[in-house]
Amino acid sequence: MRVTREILLNLAKENAAKLTAKDRGLVCVYLTGSLLKQDPFIGGITDIDLICVHDRPITASREIIRINADVHLDIAHYPQEAFSPARKLRHDPWIGGALDLGAISLQDSTHWFDLTRSTAISQFWQSANISARSKSFLESARQDWQALMDGSIPQGIKRIQAFVNAVRKTANAAAVLSGMPLTVRRLFIDLPERAEKAGIPDLTGDLVQLFTSTEVTDDSWQPWLTGLRNSFDALNAVKAIPPSINPNRRSYYEKAILALSEERPAAAVWVLLDVWTLAANLLPKTETPYKEWQAFCHQLKLDSKTLPARLDALDSALDKVEEAVEGL
Repeated sequence: MRVTREILLNLAKENAAKLTAKDRGLVCVYLTGSLLKQDPFIGGITDIDLICVHDRPITASREIIRINADVHLDIAHYPQEAFSPARKLRHDPWIGGALDLGAISLQDSTHWFDLTRSTAISQFWQSANISARSKSFLESARQDWQALMDGSIPQGIKRIQAFVNAVRKTANAAAVLSGMPLTVRRLFIDLPERAEKAGIPDLTGDLVQLFTSTEVTDDSWQPWLTGLRNSFDALNAVKAIPPSINPNRRSYYEKAILALSEERPAAAVWVLLDVWTLAANLLPKTETPYKEWQAFCHQLKLDSKTLPARLDALDSALDKVEEAVEGL
């Protein structure tokens, strides 16, 4: 069956109604994420992002619900107080950014959504608020960079994870200067335009050089995707799996990587590196799936020998974003 945006929007409405009928403490359900775009698909696939706002304490902050092999719900749960006072959302790049982008209310009997959104997006693009949103990423990226420079993070996957986190945060510090943060699949698709708007057009290239290698060829993708699948399979033996790498999201990432590998290989490498590193961090280090991830990183030349030079380049990239924020 061909999946269209209209079909997914209808599924979003149906599931929002089901959630509301099942939970009397649900104040509002609204739609965010890729379905706010006219073309939400990468590799012919996307997810349905729902935000549930509750008038009582929540038991889980996020859940993934499978609809079929290619469609799943990504539901975030928040207590109502997380939105109060609504003006604080002007500094929140994720919640505030989604409200500004045009989040769609699906279930809201008390008009809570409209009142909250109108306050949150008022003055959203004032310089002080833009700066605050960007600095939330910049300061965290600097902390990661400093920890890597100090050597306080042990060698191995912990250092690579911290490095990946720092690159992602640096990219999003620039992205939020003209929009909401970018998710893993869209980070290096949309970043060039965002960086251009921020007056730092060379930032994307600077960041891409931090995690790519000339050894990436067309022959690399199939072994890498096989390794990613093996890691996802191995996660079945792991008790606590982060929702972002829930097994129901494997196709969501895999199809994006395949689609991007031909025309946007750097964006595809990024998705693979980010997701695979998160998965590998949960796996036994003596078994094959973990070693396949190690081989992948070795091919990208992400190791202790090259990291010092990459950290210097990351420092320069952070400086550029910091200068752009100071110029607001």
